[in-house]
Amino acid sequence: MTTAHALTRSDILGRPSFCKFSELGIRQFEHGYPADLLTTILTKALHLRVNAAKTNLDLRYLRDAHHHIPEVAQLMYDKERLRRLSDLADVPLEPYPVDFLSSMITFMSPEDGTVDWHGDSVPVTELIALSADDVSGGELVIYRGELDEGRARLASEGFLPEDRTTRITHRVGHSVFGQLMGVLHRTAPMTAGTRVTLNLNLRSAVQPHIDDQRLSHLAAESPEFDWLDHYVSDVRSRQLPSLRTSAAAAGKDSDA
Repeated sequence: MTTAHALTRSDILGRPSFCKFSELGIRQFEHGYPADLLTTILTKALHLRVNAAKTNLDLRYLRDAHHHIPEVAQLMYDKERLRRLSDLADVPLEPYPVDFLSSMITFMSPEDGTVDWHGDSVPVTELIALSADDVSGGELVIYRGELDEGRARLASEGFLPEDRTTRITHRVGHSVFGQLMGVLHRTAPMTAGTRVTLNLNLRSAVQPHIDDQRLSHLAAESPEFDWLDHYVSDVRSRQLPSLRTSAAAAGKDSDA
């Protein structure tokens, strides 16, 4: 596995981070996924593009990609992929359990939009470029500093200094993989070309409570609330026991 970019979470934030499952920050690497599988996903995604939404993200995207395209589910649950990503993250990972947030396909161009400055609510994301045709712009731009500090600078100055950002160009055949929860980042505006990207979200399998998901965000994305029972069940059966175990372990450490 050849790595093109690698930053730890501390590298990005400029300090140790409490809200994390490991020191994974951002990595770009050759993924080695079967070309025919990705071609099939791209072909089906382009066919479904007419159904893609452009809502509160100001971006054209297809949610629940693994329900629309079986090959996405094949890749999402592939055990070898999960093992390799877990090795990179230094912690066992699992697909994100809130169904409509676990996979997405984005369509980016000057007309379709990109994603402005934000911090992810899901713990970790793998971005797989399915196509990148004559693209100008569209890099992943990461602010190296605390999220609130960056937002304050944007509010007061309207921009972030280039020497405090890292830019990663999406490349076909490569994944961009990162723990971008609470990390200020955006997709730079695209001035030419098109890109189709498969987004697969994950979380720690041993500490599933490490998450920044908010009910208001879930409702904004899916106002029908058909995700609510599943989400509450996950909180009860996975996140709450994980949080209690983590708190108990922290208490023992402080007593020692």
